[in-house]
Amino acid sequence: MLAFVGLDHRMLLIHVPRVFHALVFAVGDYHIWKLSVMLYSKASARWTTICLVSAWFLEYCAPRTLTSCAEMALLSIALCYYPWRRQKECCDNSYLWIVGTACAIRPTAAVPLLPLCLQHLWLTHSRMWLLLKYLSAVVVVGTFTVGLDTWYFGRLVVVPWRFAHFNVLSGLAAHYGTLPWHWYLTQGMPATLTTHLIPFVLAAVCYPTRHKELLCVCIWSVIVYSCLGHKEFRFLLPVLPLCLCIAGDYIAFVLASYSKKKDHSTRYRSASVCIFLILPNLIAVLYLGLVHQRGPLDTVNILQNDINTRSKSDILFLMPCHSTPYFSHFHQNISMRFLTCEPNLLQKEHYMDEADIFEQDPLTWLHQEYGQTSSSLRQTDTVYDTKENAGSFADSRKHVEVDDVRNDFHQSVYKDLPTHLVLFDIMRDRILYFLEQHHYQLCYEVFHAHIEDGRRSKYILVYCR
Repeated sequence: MLAFVGLDHRMLLIHVPRVFHALVFAVGDYHIWKLSVMLYSKASARWTTICLVSAWFLEYCAPRTLTSCAEMALLSIALCYYPWRRQKECCDNSYLWIVGTACAIRPTAAVPLLPLCLQHLWLTHSRMWLLLKYLSAVVVVGTFTVGLDTWYFGRLVVVPWRFAHFNVLSGLAAHYGTLPWHWYLTQGMPATLTTHLIPFVLAAVCYPTRHKELLCVCIWSVIVYSCLGHKEFRFLLPVLPLCLCIAGDYIAFVLASYSKKKDHSTRYRSASVCIFLILPNLIAVLYLGLVHQRGPLDTVNILQNDINTRSKSDILFLMPCHSTPYFSHFHQNISMRFLTCEPNLLQKEHYMDEADIFEQDPLTWLHQEYGQTSSSLRQTDTVYDTKENAGSFADSRKHVEVDDVRNDFHQSVYKDLPTHLVLFDIMRDRILYFLEQHHYQLCYEVFHAHIEDGRRSKYILVYCR
């Protein structure tokens, strides 16, 4: 599309999706505000808005093109159209079409809405008519997504089934790490909600009846998510706006109650609550969004400028898989490779992905992928020289053949070697021999994070050949 209008530029390709994603996120926030007005009051909605815009994790994720973000925004819109507290007389299922779209993007979107759909179906006076509407929405969305995937892959593909099989039935998702069942409760929600966790917990404990609709959805969703071994912070995104909606109503309700009892203005208390909510989250989002683990973005910008000065570039990322952006941030026809981390789809015994194989013995992996080292080359030269001195090659023709073999061997050693190697500094000593033998020089040292995280250390190194 950018090329069609003459705007096919790298910076636009990087930032237009981010801006679009942030706008979609804002639409989701707007519908959460409307939901708060519907369920509680305008005062609650104002505090819900404050909670939404001050939540560091939402600000951190908003411009990131993650399917979980799209899932969250669509579910926020769907919840706004759900017939809260009027399920008996309402037979509208418009919210289900939005949920269907979210499920086409990420099937887990069905989890928060499942109890609400069953409740609506159970309470409505037109149960059969609503059931037919449900079935029609499921059939239409399912047919469209299966048809689209089948057309693309050239064979029958049912993505929701494959998603469930991979993540639930086969246990292959454990390849990317498993965490204990209580992780969302003890680490996930405290880290993502931070200061908002206090009003949310107080609301759930002190006024469960007032927040029973949203609270049931949150509890149900977290229970289902906790049953899966592989857990991530971003998987909580569909639930977080509902938690913040509950927290916002609790703050508004408590402040209004205090004002009535004491007959005092709540201005100073409101200001104190705002500071309590905003300041820690502002510090978190500034540090985590601008400083912590910023190395991959800085690295690709440096590489982009460097490859513009070369006639040919070939980049090898010797890092945990998907550590850096890829072609979208280069937007050039260059050769690149990163260490893959596919799960054991073929159920092989003693399976290890490429990233783990490299981590286990990086020098052996480099030797297998890019030929022998120069020490092996010198040994081969010595063998040939010894044979020549011993008279193994009597005529000049054979001497020429030996030179040809040696030249071919030199070319086979050095052909296809990357022009750039990108790695974390924790890996440098382990492949130093390869770097020296193939004449790689340290071109750039890029700050990544103050805290080491397993295979990801404090600096990213770019070696040039």
